[in-house]
Amino acid sequence: MVLQLHVWGPAFGLPSIDAECIAAIAYLAQTVSPADYQLIQSSPSAVPTQHLPALYNPSSSTWTSGFSSITTHLLAHPPSPPQKQKQPTTPHPPTTTTTTTQTADSTAYTAFLTAHAAPLLSLSLYVSSANYSTTTRPAYSALLPLPLPWTEPPALRAAHARRAAPLGLSALDTDSVRARERAERDRLAAEGWVTVPEGLQEKKGVGAALSAEQKMRIRLEGVAAGVLDVLGEVEWEGQGLAVRCLAFGYLVLMLVPEVPRPWLREVMEGRYGGLCEFVRGFRGEVFPEGRMLPWVEEGQDVSAVAVGMRFVRGVLGEVPLVGEYWSQWWTARKKREVLASRGAKVGSSGDLLLFLGAGLGLTAMGAGAFFYRGLPPFGEAVQVWRKPVVSLSSFGAAGAMFSGALYGID
Repeated sequence: MVLQLHVWGPAFGLPSIDAECIAAIAYLAQTVSPADYQLIQSSPSAVPTQHLPALYNPSSSTWTSGFSSITTHLLAHPPSPPQKQKQPTTPHPPTTTTTTTQTADSTAYTAFLTAHAAPLLSLSLYVSSANYSTTTRPAYSALLPLPLPWTEPPALRAAHARRAAPLGLSALDTDSVRARERAERDRLAAEGWVTVPEGLQEKKGVGAALSAEQKMRIRLEGVAAGVLDVLGEVEWEGQGLAVRCLAFGYLVLMLVPEVPRPWLREVMEGRYGGLCEFVRGFRGEVFPEGRMLPWVEEGQDVSAVAVGMRFVRGVLGEVPLVGEYWSQWWTARKKREVLASRGAKVGSSGDLLLFLGAGLGLTAMGAGAFFYRGLPPFGEAVQVWRKPVVSLSSFGAAGAMFSGALYGID
């Protein structure tokens, strides 16, 4: 049976837009015959695991998601090796054999890449408003069928922002900064304060002309160095195949994409020539120019109804209050289906929690609608300015005396 690897589609001239998906494709390209696996362009909402990369093994009817889980599954269920190895009786090509030391190192480096390289990449491609709006978001729009680009990329960006939050550089997301500033101006206006419109505010100093990346360049280089210093000391050619594929997946997305704020690529090219050579050498060996990967046309597995349902699920996930419960319930439900397909025992569905959350959400929506009906219609003046009445009493004791005399008060 042919293995099916569901991944994010190609972008930036690379096999995928996602680091783990690139790593999974590279691993299969070196360990499995092209006739024994297929690449299917997908998104997390289209697979039962709700996470990519996802491997479906028809022989066992099981789903496996995540790069490390996929490599573990393939080691336990070895497919046919690539024909170029010319060892049909060997379960795996020689490049997959590892020593105990290599296994321990691979585990440590895999954990480091996931914990530190992933947030760094998220900072560059997703948190940075300039890079996201110019490069990353259009790439996802080209991969996803309509209307999914309206729901899935924003959700992905929010997830990457949470991943990069510990780095303390959220100011790169100038979209959120401007949104907070607008909210503050709206709050002040609602309280009666006079605010200067944004277009009339005078921008002073050199800092006003600098981008967020330029203002925080020293901090960005420090964060990047903390990760790349460690990766640059590793002899990747001597490591196991799986961890080499994973390192390539993260590093190639730091080096290759053409972004308007290429601070991460500039740091790599300026200080870490060894990592750049590893990326270029690995790419030329595994994905040489002209090599055809076993892609399957997306239209064969995607229908308009399925896309519509994925869009509706994405919209429900953004509804205040109920959205969080809905997303948790749906993900848990899909995970139970995957576990059940493997013969594992599954617990309760937690539908009561969903219904309670839905009730709270509907109540909040009803209250919001009632509140909205009480708002003044569009165009009606909300702020009413009245000229204050000036009297003689406002001038202190002397004014009060003259005011009493004027009105005949003793």
